[in-house]
Parts: sequence; structure tokens; C-alpha cells
Amino acid sequence: MNKRIPFCLIPVIVLISAAGLFYPVAAQSPLYLDPSYSFEERTRDLLSRMTLEEKLSQMMSRSPAPLDRLGIPAYQWGGEPGHAVYARTGVATIFPQAIAQAATWDENLIQRVGDAISDEARARFHGKMYRTGLTFWSPVVELARDPRWGRTHECYGEDPFLTSRLSLALTRGLQGSHPRYFKTLVAPKHFVANNEEWRRHTGSSEIDETLLREYYLVPYQVLIQQGKAQSIMAAYNALNGVPCCCNPWLLTDLLRGEWGFDGSVVSDCNGIDDIHKNHRYASGIDEAIALAVNAGLDLECGDLFKDHLSRVVKNGLIAEAAIDQAVSRLLLGRFRLGLYDPPEMVPYSKISMQVVDSPQHRQLARETARRAMVLLKNSGDLLPLDQSKLRAVAVIGPNADITQLGGYTGRYSSAISPLEALRERVGAARLFYEKGCAIQPQLPLIPAALLSPPQGNGAERGLLGEYFNNLTFSGKPVLTRIDSTLDFDWGRKSPHSIVHSDTFSVRWTGWFTAPVSGRYYLSANFDDVVRIYCDGRQVMNKSLNRNAATQIVILELESGRRYDLRIEYVEYWYKSAMRLCGGPADPRQFQAAVDAARKADVALVFLGTDLSVENEGVDRSDLNLPGIQDDLVQAVLQANPRTVAVLQNGSALSVTRLHETVPAILEAWFPGEEGGHAIADVLFGDYNPAGRLPLTFYRSVEQLPPFDDYNIRHGRTYMAEIRKGDSYLCEKEEPLYPFGYGLSYTRFRYAKLKTSPARVSQDGTVTISAEIKNTGSRLGEEVAQLYIKDLQALVSRPVKRLRGFHRLMLQPGERKRVTFTLPVAELAYWDKSQKAFVVEPGRYQIQIGSSSADIRLTGTFQVI
Repeated sequence: MNKRIPFCLIPVIVLISAAGLFYPVAAQSPLYLDPSYSFEERTRDLLSRMTLEEKLSQMMSRSPAPLDRLGIPAYQWGGEPGHAVYARTGVATIFPQAIAQAATWDENLIQRVGDAISDEARARFHGKMYRTGLTFWSPVVELARDPRWGRTHECYGEDPFLTSRLSLALTRGLQGSHPRYFKTLVAPKHFVANNEEWRRHTGSSEIDETLLREYYLVPYQVLIQQGKAQSIMAAYNALNGVPCCCNPWLLTDLLRGEWGFDGSVVSDCNGIDDIHKNHRYASGIDEAIALAVNAGLDLECGDLFKDHLSRVVKNGLIAEAAIDQAVSRLLLGRFRLGLYDPPEMVPYSKISMQVVDSPQHRQLARETARRAMVLLKNSGDLLPLDQSKLRAVAVIGPNADITQLGGYTGRYSSAISPLEALRERVGAARLFYEKGCAIQPQLPLIPAALLSPPQGNGAERGLLGEYFNNLTFSGKPVLTRIDSTLDFDWGRKSPHSIVHSDTFSVRWTGWFTAPVSGRYYLSANFDDVVRIYCDGRQVMNKSLNRNAATQIVILELESGRRYDLRIEYVEYWYKSAMRLCGGPADPRQFQAAVDAARKADVALVFLGTDLSVENEGVDRSDLNLPGIQDDLVQAVLQANPRTVAVLQNGSALSVTRLHETVPAILEAWFPGEEGGHAIADVLFGDYNPAGRLPLTFYRSVEQLPPFDDYNIRHGRTYMAEIRKGDSYLCEKEEPLYPFGYGLSYTRFRYAKLKTSPARVSQDGTVTISAEIKNTGSRLGEEVAQLYIKDLQALVSRPVKRLRGFHRLMLQPGERKRVTFTLPVAELAYWDKSQKAFVVEPGRYQIQIGSSSADIRLTGTFQVI
């Protein structure tokens, strides 16, 4: 046992001053400030000295209270460092978003990113930057089971194995490797099955236990048991009818009982409100709070605890023993950070502010962005570009003069756009820039002259509006009127004194007279839900949860013809707005971009999305390029067949038309503050792209089942076949780009598969290796991927599962052997009858290749 040395009066004063703590000085420091005791002992001692009100004050993340009497300062909970410290003051280095990190398929790199982010967090914390803490609500390890999810860019893709390995690497970088102290504490989120924005406050994710255990829960279990994550965030949604924030099976039985978790559980922000307001699982606030704490929730991100927790405890709905348990978990995490130890004992306290946004970190951001780039197409080896042969370059598109950074990006010093990086490289005199269009162009309001009510007198203009004080257009409308145009921004007010300010719906009907023949852009700017029908055919269906957005569809119209128009609008909460806009396609709208392309040797067109299209609270209704970007690139292509499309986006895009027409396509994701430089590096061959897709790119949204269907067996991810129709016997379809896909400027050959042993016991390990050779003329990297298929399964199993990957660099002509070590236990499936993971004896197929669809070598082994 460590020798316990009592601190005399003067050392106590020095310690307290250095740590920023202030309390009445005693002749000897209390046990909880004595670092010779264990963190657990110190936590118990501190807890024993606290009053009930002091304990309750520590369970509120939004109003952290100091314990002045005990010398414990307020602690700032929460942060979002999936790709950066979320800096509200000062700056931080902005790395590529998590989906881009996933595209690197590089664990070592991602751990370095986590290490850099946590270095900046520690430096800012000890530099006393405003609202800076060391507990991070990250990483997002929800799986991208549907690419329409608005927060896909914050996660690591559709596969639980890839997500687990890369989020584990980030976690290890964030939490550090010191044997005693954590550098920061992570809280993986959102526990669990929370990956649609529209229903996240109201919906229940219906998932059978087999799929839950084998798919959705996998990354959480890895981060808890292997990554030693010290916290976890409970999700808004319900799981099989029980809200996650008050789900005792999730928060206690599974998390603490089965997995051995000893950290703290925090609610997603205002999630306890959802228990009674939206899920209707509790009768009111008091019951919701009691259900949450008694289920195992320790900390609220919200305001209910501040206003109501004390009353709930005093009324006997929560025992003080449950409060003690919750506060003990919260305090233990802070002790593990070394917050109450002398700074000289905590190595992380010495990290200087010089690391923040340092040249080394910016270079790491650039390296990460380069390694994330996925070459989707390169017909005729158009890429890489030879700068010596280029007299002029056209740079075009809405994402050319901006680096898309994605959600939860705080303050930063500078972000290099593709345009800026390309001007540096080729010179302003040889570069022609035209924006061409916006990601979501602002169209004019559709005038009353083009609208008429369904049973008007011929001269009347506008649409018939029927207003309902419910969300389902049921019963009789409380208000009926003719709205000459749809140009409403009600904010938090009501459309009329007799209409609710929230939870109302409006149905507009009438006729729309086409002003021209040909392509017509129809748009809605709205908040929360809009569905538009033209001649009975649904042409728009978009739902939001948190932000207003614009949705554009393209119609083919006939001039002078009247079209039956029906618009259904639903307002759930907070702000409401609805504007109906439109305009014909102008053949001259891309003229400047076309002229620039015609003058250049190559046209680089930067397309994609931004946070108005995909974000927290904003799911996508389709996977197409937003707005009129597709038309822009086709116009440029007509002027210059040497056209390269570069995509900045946070999730999969259905770029089928691009794939069929444009010779080269590069996926850059949301690439961080050095994204422009990284894109230029890849386009000009300074770096040979080797990123691989962490999720499937579908040909269209028609290949996906309904968004709220959480059963991935129904044609989601590479693990399930896409079938056209409801029957498994229906025609099988292929995606546009499969999971794991990515091209290179060189080529690789796979050979000499070896497996040992050929027969293995259920508790054994299989070693699998293959030789890979660079057969091209350029230095390049290959990502070798190992998939396993159960050939004799007696229960339903995935088509295949990723079970290993290696990213390796090879010189031209060089060959290397890659080796995968596969514990047979990783082949287990969840046996419903035994309530346990079980390995099924039989034959298993080994598949090694360059993607889930490009399998180069196969073999088998037998589990006995």
C-alpha cells in the first residue's frame, strides 16, 4: 500500500491555489485531496462530506455548481470533439469529420487525431478558456444504417466492425495512455439506435435482440470494455417502446451488469423532457425524473434537474442511495482526470497552448483529409493532372470557394477552400472561377397569378388553405381561407388567433398554371414537414426536426397547362414557416461557368451538400445532388469533356448521372480546415488516393426500405442484398458504389492466400494472410479487406461481415504479405434461446479483396 503522507498547512494552500480550488484552510488536508489514497477512497470521502443539496447540484450539466465549502470548483461538462474541440472562444484545429476519418481505414492515424484533439482540450482547459471542460460527448458510434440520416457525417459509417476499430482508436487518443490519469473522458453516443432526426424525440426504434446485439450495440460494447470509456450518452428515442433515458435494461442490466461499466450516464440534451412530453411514458415531470435516475442515469443535460430534482427526492420518488450512486460516478471521473491532484503529478497539465492550431496539427489535419479522399471514377486516367501541361484551369461550383466543415465546428483560425489552394498551385492568372449556382438556389415566390383555388370563379387567385389544430388534418378545419401566395414566416406565433402556435397542420389545394414548357424548379422553404403532390403524384416529402430548410424538385411542365396542386404542411414545435417558390430553368444561367470551362484545359467542378441539407435535425428525403448542381455539371461537361467532379458532403450521394457522364469523380467529404490543400494534393498527384467508402452509395433512394425501418436485413448495408420488390426471390440489384470501394492511381494484385489452421476449435484463432503487389508505376496504398461468410448457417446470417483490414503502402513492383488474426469467437451469433453469443460449427468462407464487392481471393476453414 502507498505510504499516506498528511499535508501540512502550507502545502495545502499551494496545492489549492495551483488547482484553482478555494475553501477554508485546515491544519491537515482532507482525505479526498490526498493523492496517496485511491480515487475510489477519495470519492467516498468527498461524498460523505456533502449535503443532499450539494449532491443534487452536481447532477446538472447546464448549471454546474461549485462546492465552495469543500474547495471544489464548478466543472464544465460536455463538448463535441468528434473532429475538433468545440471552441466557443479562441480557436482549435478542425480535422475532417468522422465519416471522412472512417474513409481512411487507418486506426493509427485516427488515434493520432484523437491525441491532437485532447492535447488542445487540455491546453485550453488549463489556460482557463471559457466553457472548456474535459468530458466529451463523443464519439458518435451510431451506425449509418440509412444514409438519409442527417448526422451521418458525425459517425463512422454503416459497419459495426469498422466503426468499433476507428472509434476505439479515437477514444484511446482522446483519453490518453497514462496508467493513472485520463487526459479527457469520452461519452460515446447516442445509446442506442438513434439515427433518424425526424422522429428522434418521439419515435421508438423497433429492433429484435439478435440485430440489436450483433449490429447496433457492438461499437458501444467495444468502447466500454476495450476503450474504458468513462461516460455514455443516452439517446432521445425509445428502444422497443421504452425511452432510452429511462431504460433500466439498457442503463443498468446491460451497461453495468453485463459490460461492467463503472462510469456515468448523461442524457441527451432535454431528453428527460421527452419521456413525458413526447413518448408519453411518464405522467409528468416528477415521474420522468424518477424513472431516469432509478434506471441508472446520473447527469442531465437540460434544466429539469435544476428546477425539480430536489422536490422529487424529498417526495420519496428517488432514494438518497440512488443519488449517492449517481454523484459518486460523476465525481470519480473528475478524480481520474487529476483535477484534485497537484499539477506536477498530472503530466497532461503541462501541455502548452502552443499546441492549439499548431503547424503540426494543421499538417495532421491535411494528412487525414488526404488519406480520406476516395477516388470514385477515373476514366482514361484523367487524374492525376499534370500541371506542366495545363495552360488554364476552370474552377466551378458552389463548393469551390468554401471548405465544408460539418456540424459541431467551433471557432478556427482559417479554413483553406479548394479555390484558395488551387490558386496557390496554378496561379491566379491561369485560373478561371465561376460559382455556377448555389447548393440550394433561392427561387422567386410563385406569384398569385399562377395559382387558383379548386373551385374558384375564374378570376380568383391563390390556393385554398385549410388549417387544423392537429398534426393529421383530421376533423373539420378550424380556419378556411384563400391564401394568394404561400409566403409565411410565423416564427413562434400562430397563423391566426384560432390556430395553435404549435402542433397544427395546413392543407393547400388548387391549380398551378405552368408559365413555360420544359424544366421547372419547384422549391419549398419550410419548418417542419412538407409534402407536395402534382396531379396526384408526390413530388416532395421532407421532414425536419430542428432547423428550417429548402427543398427543390425538378418538374417537366407544359406551358399553359393547369396542374392539380396539393401541399400538406405540418408544424410540430418551435418555429413555423412555409414559402412556395419556383422558376423555369434558364438556359443562360450557367453561361459564365460554361465560358470558363471552354477556355480551360480542365474543368474542376465542386459539388455536394452543406448543413442546410444534412445536419442535426435535418434528414434527407433523397440522396440526389441538391438543387440544380446536376444541371450545372452537365452544362460544363458539354463545354469541356475533361471535367472532374469533386464532392464535399457528409453522407452517400446518388450520383448515378455523374457516374455515367463525367470522366473523373473524387469524394472529399467534409474535409476539415486543410481540406482545400488536401484536395489539390490529390488532384495533382502529390498524394495517391487510397480512401475507401465506409458506407454504401446507392443508385437512388428507391433502393432503400422505409427510413424508419431499423431492420437492416431488408436491404440496408453491404451485409444484406438489395432486392427490387418485397420477396427475396425478386431481382437482385447492385449499388452504385459498394462498401469498401475506392480506386487508386496505381493497381494491385492479390495472390498466395494462406490459412492456418484449416480446422479450428470454437475457442481458437485462425491466421489468414495474402500477398499484395503494386503492379502499377506509382507509389500507392491499398486497403486489404477481410470478409467472412458462414456457408452452413442454420440461422439467418448476413451475406458477409467485415472482420479485418490493413492499409499498406507499396512502391511500384513491391509486394508485401498482409496477415489477419481472426479469433473464432468473433464469428459468434446471438442465440435467442440461450440468451448468449454462440459460435456455430461448420464451414466458413474467407474473402479478401479491395472492397465488399471486389473479392480477389477466397478460401475456407472449418470450425469444429
